[in-house]
Amino acid sequence: MGRSETSYQINNSGNPNARFFSPTMIPMNKFYVTKKGLEKVQTEYEKLRDFKRQKTMGETPNLLHSEDANPEYLAFQEDMSLLDARLTEYENILQNAELIEKPSKENQKKVGIGATITLDMDGEVDEFTIVGTLEADPSQKKISHDSPLGKGLLGAKIGDFVKVKASVVNHDCKILKIVYHLS
Repeated sequence: MGRSETSYQINNSGNPNARFFSPTMIPMNKFYVTKKGLEKVQTEYEKLRDFKRQKTMGETPNLLHSEDANPEYLAFQEDMSLLDARLTEYENILQNAELIEKPSKENQKKVGIGATITLDMDGEVDEFTIVGTLEADPSQKKISHDSPLGKGLLGAKIGDFVKVKASVVNHDCKILKIVYHLS
């Protein structure tokens, strides 16, 4: 039995570049990712799928061990359930992935997903990149478009003052610079 070629249906077109991000429209069920982020999800999905295939091709434990349920079988079933749940999660991400693309020149004047923003935040200058929820990493200054700060900054322009209300702290921010490094 030969190994089949893997193909992904990104946005139901088969072309990962078929749909582009518009910084002004953010539907709730989309996963905004960079090309690198999408490749990472695809790689993880393939690894898990291959792992499941190897696990199920081998000898599986029997359901019954004497008159009781076999604990090895129960553990195997639990492992398969967790694996299937994770695979389903990756499939959902891949089917609803929206590539973050560099916006038009005109839209680069506004903060959108993929923008690196320099801002004066409560008197201190800081820099953040707005990313999708899957790639958010505050320790790397990558904040989600869905975070209080990300939501507050989306659509702002250089010179705008933005008041961001978070559960613990409120911030007064002034947009100093907006740059898009995406290709």
